[in-house]
Amino acid sequence: MQFRTTLAGLAVMALALPAAADTLDLNLSSDAFGVTYIRELPPEGLEAGAGLLYHDDDGHLLEAQMHLVDQPEPGRDALLLGLGGKLVYADDDVRDATGFSLAIGGKLNWTLPQYNRAAVGASLYFAPSVTSTSDIDGYQSYAVQGEFKVLEDARIYLGYRHVELSFDGASDRTFEDGVYGGIRLDF
Repeated sequence: MQFRTTLAGLAVMALALPAAADTLDLNLSSDAFGVTYIRELPPEGLEAGAGLLYHDDDGHLLEAQMHLVDQPEPGRDALLLGLGGKLVYADDDVRDATGFSLAIGGKLNWTLPQYNRAAVGASLYFAPSVTSTSDIDGYQSYAVQGEFKVLEDARIYLGYRHVELSFDGASDRTFEDGVYGGIRLDF
């Protein structure tokens, strides 16, 4: 019941954001399903979003994120960087633990200059114990993926991700680790 209430709250929050360019990202691994919705906000370069990573055996993570996204080299579209953070709610079924973590980090997307349909993306986020609450004592995640633009506003990708949770009085535990694939739609 708590999961449904939290998911409904994230959906209402995403719909309340002002109209702008939107991105919907759907991905799968052998044990997990992820969905993320991102919306550009004024001023230019600011984006906010919400996401869910549901693991078949381990529970789920709900994320609210905000980034400042820009091109470090104006005039070239090859590299796009985003710096910001995520507020992550973890509901870990294995340890029967719940809690929040405020993670800082960033993401990048580099389009190959000679072949603009292909790109490489990566992300890295970290939350120490000082920015974590309840049963959760820390959070870290990283991912790397190769992308291919199949349509002007649609990409497919294949990558590797690792998500780890730390707990009060217990050892760290890998929440998700492995290969995943998905699609990203811009509209």
